[in-house]
Amino acid sequence: MIDQMQNTVLKVDLISKGFLNIKAVNNISFAIEQGDIYAFLGPNGAGKTTTLRMLLDIIKPDSGNIEWNLNGKQNRVPDAAHIGYLPEERGLYLDIPILNSLVYLATIRGMEKADAKKTALMWLERLGLADRAKEKLQVLSKGNQQKIQFIASILHKPKFAILDEPFSGLDPINQEIFIDFIKEINNQGTTILLSAHQMSLVEKLANKIFLINNGSEVYNGSLSGIYQMFGEKIIIELQLESPFNETTFRNLNDVESVNGIDDLRVKITFRQKADLKNVLHDLTKIEGICDITSHKPDLHEIFLQLIKNQ
Repeated sequence: MIDQMQNTVLKVDLISKGFLNIKAVNNISFAIEQGDIYAFLGPNGAGKTTTLRMLLDIIKPDSGNIEWNLNGKQNRVPDAAHIGYLPEERGLYLDIPILNSLVYLATIRGMEKADAKKTALMWLERLGLADRAKEKLQVLSKGNQQKIQFIASILHKPKFAILDEPFSGLDPINQEIFIDFIKEINNQGTTILLSAHQMSLVEKLANKIFLINNGSEVYNGSLSGIYQMFGEKIIIELQLESPFNETTFRNLNDVESVNGIDDLRVKITFRQKADLKNVLHDLTKIEGICDITSHKPDLHEIFLQLIKNQ
C-alpha cells in the first residue's frame, strides 16, 4: 500500500485490468506528487494507455483503487476543469475552425469564452499558427495538428496534465520547443504525467519514472535512481580502419554484448563489474582502432536492457 502524503495528487493502489485472456494491467501501484513530471514508460502493448484511461475513468479497473486529490479532497474521478488530456490518438474536431474548437473545449472545462479566446490566440501565436486560426484542423500537417492538440490539453490551465505521446509527429526543433513549454506549464503549477517513446526527451523532463512491461511494474522511482541501479555498466564505441571481426571483441574480458553500428563502428557493453582501466588496456592490443569513446548507459539503453531481461 502507498502511504497517503499531504502533497500527493494521484494515488494508484494495486489496479488491474484484463481483456478476454489478456492481463493488460497487473496490480500496479504508484503515487504522483504535486509538481512532478512523472514519466510513464513501456514498449507498445505494455499497458500504458489502458492505465491512463483508467485514471480518467474512461474504463474501469477490475480491481484496485484510484484516488485523486486536486482540490483539497479525495475523488475517484477528477474534475474535468482540473485535468488536461492529450491522447495518443488525436481527438479534436476536424471540420470546424481551429480557434472555435479550442474555445469550445476550454469553455466546457470552465473558462470564460473571452478568456479562452485570448489564451488560445496567445498559444497559436507562440506555436506559429496564429494565421491558421480560422482554418479547419484537417488541412494541417500531422505536426501542426499535434500542436493544436497540445494547446487544447493545457489551454484551461489544468492542475494536472496527462500527455500521451506529446512529441508524436514533431520534428526535432518542435520537440525541443515542446520540452520548453512542458517545463513552463510545470513551473506554473501543473503536475505532468508523461508517456513517450523518445527516451532522450524524457531524460530532459522527468524527475520520476514508472516503467511497465506486460502489464507489470519493472521500475518505479526517481530518474537518478534508475541510473544508480542500472546505469553503471561501461559502454565503449570504437571507430575502426577496416570492417571488424565480432569474435575479436566478444573474446574480451567482461563483455556483455557487441553491436555493430555500421561496417566501421562497433558498440561494446561491458558487465557492471568491469574496470575501465583494464578494458582500455585490453583494447590497446587490438589493431585498427582509430577512435574510442566511452559512456555510461543512458535511459534508452537502460530501458532496452530492463525490457529484454524481463
